[in-house]
Amino acid sequence: MKKSIALILTILSVFILFACNSTTNVNYPKKPITWIVPFGTGGGSDQFARMMEKQIESISNIEIVVVNKPGSKTAVGFNELMKKPADGYTLYGATTDSVINMVTSTTKNSLEDIIPIAKIQHNVDMWFIKNDDKRFNSFDSLVKYAKTHPGELSIATTGLNGADAISIKKIEEKENIDLKIVPFSEPGERYAALAGGHVDILHEQPGDVLSFVKSNTYKPILVMTEKRVKGFEDVPTTVEKGLNVTSGYWRGIWMKKGVGKKKIEMLEKVIKKAVETEEYKKYEKRKYLHLRKGFLVGEKFGEFLDKEFKHYKEALSK
Repeated sequence: MKKSIALILTILSVFILFACNSTTNVNYPKKPITWIVPFGTGGGSDQFARMMEKQIESISNIEIVVVNKPGSKTAVGFNELMKKPADGYTLYGATTDSVINMVTSTTKNSLEDIIPIAKIQHNVDMWFIKNDDKRFNSFDSLVKYAKTHPGELSIATTGLNGADAISIKKIEEKENIDLKIVPFSEPGERYAALAGGHVDILHEQPGDVLSFVKSNTYKPILVMTEKRVKGFEDVPTTVEKGLNVTSGYWRGIWMKKGVGKKKIEMLEKVIKKAVETEEYKKYEKRKYLHLRKGFLVGEKFGEFLDKEFKHYKEALSK
């Protein structure tokens, strides 16, 4: 009798354990997961989110809904994340600017309030001018023109204290020139500003404006890397020009602190599979996102964020 009871209890405990594990795996997610893009439609972060949405849905039963919340160099989108419950149903498309906003206290929250899921892209930044600009056709001739026309040239960016603005400031100081920084929260407006002659320079990632380059509307004149990059072999680097500016723009995924460990682990596995799909790899090469290694998960991503915070805190203090 005792053996029978013991056997029944053992079977029951195994059943309960299995049921708990099944609930953890099967019942999440029970509804679509929102992905907050802290920029407008059409830009690199929007393209990134929609490509990941497609890949995640193709390899899992997870449905992603992309929502654009532009403004204040990602602060509007990040604040939207902080308003949501920590239940695993809101992803945030984090970028370099998301960390800078914490450094400048543009957002009241810190890295302690988020869970770093994965860093997926780490771009290279470039300067573009209009291909038919008669005043200058290279970085050197642009610098020469800027010195003889102080304060005349303008450059389109995502924000006044964003990652690109910090890079621009370093170049200005080293070259002893003065540029007018013009911020645009909507990517399309930023691209059109250069094409329409409303600004003289565009600070951007090559993949985001490739159509303008291929149509000979834009001409790249500077790439912010140590070595020249494939596909743009004739474009000089910042290091060649004696400029210590090589920090590219990265993109990743955060969640609000408090989401359960099982949900995080499940999402990490799905994201790893998503970036290994053939379609994502093709998109990565097509957009020149493969020039820098970008993928980091969990703790490794967290360590990277700590370094980024320290880097920009030092840079902005100067």
